[in-house]
Amino acid sequence: MTRLTHERACERLIYALARALDRYDYDAALALWSEDGVLCVPGRDHAGQGEIRRWMGQREKDMICRHIVTNVIVDVIDDVTAEATSYCSTWRVRGWRGREPGPMVPQAYAVEFIDSFQRKDDQGWLFARREVRVALAGVEQRQALRAT
Repeated sequence: MTRLTHERACERLIYALARALDRYDYDAALALWSEDGVLCVPGRDHAGQGEIRRWMGQREKDMICRHIVTNVIVDVIDDVTAEATSYCSTWRVRGWRGREPGPMVPQAYAVEFIDSFQRKDDQGWLFARREVRVALAGVEQRQALRAT
């Protein structure tokens, strides 16, 4: 495989995770993670697929959520390790899932993702770690972050 092939595979994981979360497809989201993957959100690290699934399960079920991912840069370290950074703007509106279109509301978050990937012979590239760094947050989201 070429370096560009590895970069594209990791980039695709970043977009696929955003889409799976927006669709509340947690099985698809977890399929993108290594068994011992770690998700680091402000105030808490979730280690392993079981912990990551529990975090996903705490999301509000009636919320329309859209992760708009951009500025993706993947650096391949070697044939089995890569790192990436990307930015994500997130819009969220409660109570409208299943009743789209929901009302347009101000953006909830602007975050930076710091990702690490590992390639497994039998599974291809997977998330090994994601750190979420919040750069900007709406009023309600800032209050929630202070509570963590």
